[in-house]
Amino acid sequence: MSQTEKKIAFISATTLLLSTLEYLIPKPLPFLRLGLANLPLLIILDGMSFGPFFIILLLKAVGQGMVSGTLFSYLFLISLAGTLSSGIAMKGAKQLLGIRVSLVGCSLLGAFVSNLSQLQVASWIAYGPSIWIAAPLMLALGMVTSFALGLLAEIYLQRGTTGKALTQGTLSLSIPPTEEKVSHKHLLFASLLAIVAILLAKGLITLAVITALMYLLQWVAGRRIRIIPALMLIFSLVVLSLFEPNGKVLFSMGTLAFTEGSLTIALTKALRLLSLLSASQSLSASNPKIEGKAGTLLALTLAYFSLLTRSFRETKGSVIQRVDQALQATASGKSTDKTSPATHKKLINIPLFLFIVLGVLAVSLISLIVY
Repeated sequence: MSQTEKKIAFISATTLLLSTLEYLIPKPLPFLRLGLANLPLLIILDGMSFGPFFIILLLKAVGQGMVSGTLFSYLFLISLAGTLSSGIAMKGAKQLLGIRVSLVGCSLLGAFVSNLSQLQVASWIAYGPSIWIAAPLMLALGMVTSFALGLLAEIYLQRGTTGKALTQGTLSLSIPPTEEKVSHKHLLFASLLAIVAILLAKGLITLAVITALMYLLQWVAGRRIRIIPALMLIFSLVVLSLFEPNGKVLFSMGTLAFTEGSLTIALTKALRLLSLLSASQSLSASNPKIEGKAGTLLALTLAYFSLLTRSFRETKGSVIQRVDQALQATASGKSTDKTSPATHKKLINIPLFLFIVLGVLAVSLISLIVY
């Protein structure tokens, strides 16, 4: 494997580390991001050509989806739109303007383009036109956080050692051991059937039952269930329903009113999206395998990410010092993940997994007959 490919995987893994830390922060909208994962992208704007840079953007988006379990959900499409648009905008600005634009300027531009792209895609596939009500808040927050992120990138390039080595091409990278995961094709197929059933299901009660079954399936698949993001999704859709009145008024607050039709639509949409997100988590547990060089690069990225995460937890000092130490330890091969896969992953109960999927299919089929 070439040094360039190792560098691509290493930088992509660094974006995953920062993205994972950000993913733990509760947000009013599930796709809202502070942009921490863009820090490595800012640092390498001058040190990498567009081709490898674009591959890093793709690995960042796909890796985030695999780590968080959202690869096969609506959140991945929103994340992909934001990642590609912001990355291309920042790289394009740097190539066109060179030293006339700072990392702060690139960061501000990337955040602005990313937020607009995510809002547009979110309005198409999840929230509807009412999501644009959140545009002022998202854009304002994006300007503040991206300004701070640009400053942080400037500071890290001055004080950190790994960032300079990356931009100058002097960083020597070792190849970490990659874990060969077993791909469960029957679980993959079953999860895809569940997704089809969710999309076809009709009725609020039906979707409530299916959502409960999908959370049970996610638990059986060994994927962590996070309640706060689910509640925030429901809350955001219900609040946005205030701006799209439909049907009988249940109660009002000044000029805003909760109507029966809009509330039903909001809850139905929320339950369908939560079920699809849970299906994505379950599908990720089947370890779908990507063949060829793309699969090799992704596996290497995830291996670097595993070592970076472990190293970051073991380091001490300021955030910049901890990140720098983790990067150095992983790059040099001094950080080795000695944890056995069996110690942190439970075996999937395949018969129970398939039985739950059959239940989802049955409930969906009944709803098509009844409604």
